[in-house]
Amino acid sequence: MILSDLLTTSTRHSEDCIFCRILNGKEEGTFLYRNSKVSAFLDIHPLFEGHTLIVPNDHYVDITDVPKDSLSEVMSVAQMIGKIMLKNLNAEGINVLHSTGSPAGQTIWHFHVHVLPRRAGDDSGFQKWWFSRTHKATREELENLAIKLIDK
Repeated sequence: MILSDLLTTSTRHSEDCIFCRILNGKEEGTFLYRNSKVSAFLDIHPLFEGHTLIVPNDHYVDITDVPKDSLSEVMSVAQMIGKIMLKNLNAEGINVLHSTGSPAGQTIWHFHVHVLPRRAGDDSGFQKWWFSRTHKATREELENLAIKLIDK
C-alpha cells in the first residue's frame, strides 16, 4: 500500500491544526506508518535522530479527549516504532512522552505521543533532570494523595 493512498480527510479534524493539515496532505509530512486510525511521522524539530510523532488521524486535543480505542492504537504503533528504532537505528532505549496542557509543555493541540530513540550519553541533561528528584514522599503523603485522587 502506498502511504499517499491513505491521505484522506478525517471525520473529525481542525483546519487550524498543523497535524490535521499534515494528515490531510495540506502540509508535508514524512510518514513512517499509516492505517485508518493512526499515523506516525518524523518530527521536523527532532530531539534525537528518528524522533517520531504518533497521532490519531482524527483530531483530539489531549489524552483526556481521545477515546480509549484510539489511545490503545496510538500506543500499539508507538511500541512498533520503538522496536524499529531499537533494531534499525541501533538505539539502546526509547522514551515515549506525552504532554497535556500548557504547563506540561503541550504546544500543539492535537493528541500525540513522542517516541525518542536513545543512546547512552546522547543527552546527559535529560538524564540529570530525570534522576535529580530528591524528594521522597512519606507513606502518609502517598496515602493522602491517593485519597485525594480517587475519592471524589
